Amino acid sequence: MDTLAGQVYGFAVTITAGLSLGLLFDLYRLWRRATRPQRMVTALSDILFWMIATPLTYVYLLMGNWGELRFYVFLGLLLGLFLYFMVFSVLVLNLLITVSYYVAAVVGGLIQGFWLLVTLPWEGAARWRSRRCWQPGRVRISKAARRGRSRPKWLGPKWQFLPKFAIFRK
Repeated sequence: MDTLAGQVYGFAVTITAGLSLGLLFDLYRLWRRATRPQRMVTALSDILFWMIATPLTYVYLLMGNWGELRFYVFLGLLLGLFLYFMVFSVLVLNLLITVSYYVAAVVGGLIQGFWLLVTLPWEGAARWRSRRCWQPGRVRISKAARRGRSRPKWLGPKWQFLPKFAIFRK
């Protein structure tokens, strides 16, 4: 028979296991929301989730009470899950969504900046080659502008944060 301190420790570990399972499920739920996988991928990811959750629970049970299944183990797991979903789930979801938004914004900004560094010299060289855009007092109308577009589609969107020097104007 375990001592009371051993049972309390085991109960605390099973509550922690429930909290961990709730966090793992929230991460899985966010991944599903972000990717919207098809039916087959969903089935495979469900199996993968349980292949991760089962050994995780087993490790917690080994740490807490040497893998013995007693009533307080199930009660601790359910209490940990209930506590996580009632208190921490909203906070964790909002935090993860906010962090992922800012990480995506920073990575997107870096990619756009790199693309600007790559394409800007090429666009500037193309403008130097066409003499008509550098002749003062003459307005150059490109073929794309005559077709109703201000710039060709393959050049991408016009960068709004560029300085207003003559080299960057159309």
